[in-house]
Amino acid sequence: MDLFLVAPAGLLLGGFLNLIIIRLPREQGLGEWPRCTRCKQRLAWWQFLPLFGWLLQGGRARCCGRRLSVIHPIIDLLTAATLVLLYLQHHLSISLFYSAAVASVLIVTGAIDWQHRLIYTLPTLGAALASVVVAFAIPFHSLLNALAGLLIAGILFVIFYVLAKFLFPAHRAPFGLGDVYLGMFIGAALGLTNLPGALLYGMLLAGAFSAILVVVRRIGKRDVPQYISYGTFLCIGALIYLLLWGLAGPRPVV
Repeated sequence: MDLFLVAPAGLLLGGFLNLIIIRLPREQGLGEWPRCTRCKQRLAWWQFLPLFGWLLQGGRARCCGRRLSVIHPIIDLLTAATLVLLYLQHHLSISLFYSAAVASVLIVTGAIDWQHRLIYTLPTLGAALASVVVAFAIPFHSLLNALAGLLIAGILFVIFYVLAKFLFPAHRAPFGLGDVYLGMFIGAALGLTNLPGALLYGMLLAGAFSAILVVVRRIGKRDVPQYISYGTFLCIGALIYLLLWGLAGPRPVV
């Protein structure tokens, strides 16, 4: 396997992830043939080709002419780039397949949370449990590392959740239970040894984006969202950490 195969495989994986991102929140399932998100007509097979389907339509649905979300080609390209970078890091190994699975969960969860402010409980906790079950077979990971990461992340994020409820009693809390489940998945998938770095990246990104929103709101811009999709930034931060350091974590400077 080389990069000429990995990149197209990444696009195909991105196309599959896009089907989940588009259809799961709207249809609560993946059983039927894909339909246009605008007019609900059945799509031709080429319309949901990874990246090329969007490009061939010129960014507009062929059936109704309405603009298609730019998030779809971004997901295709992001997934392809992620798989290429993971391959360069791990080559063809169990670590590659494990890291690609973790990255896929992060991409799907982050995209859905960004669009719908929604994190699914069962899939997220199921992914966390699966990470624990297979941890013993993954280099630089272990069952104890995964369990400790899940537990510590769960405790930490429950504290965040309670604080958010206390600080925003009259409003929708900016930090929900979905973020708790996501934190548990990140803890289990990356392990306790990598949890601080992965969470730090996400929190820094969330803080920077929140600061930008405050500035934009202060200068009089209307329709600025009151809250951010915090889970999206946790996913981006964990993905960046995974691509930079992998499960081995930062190497010490000698």
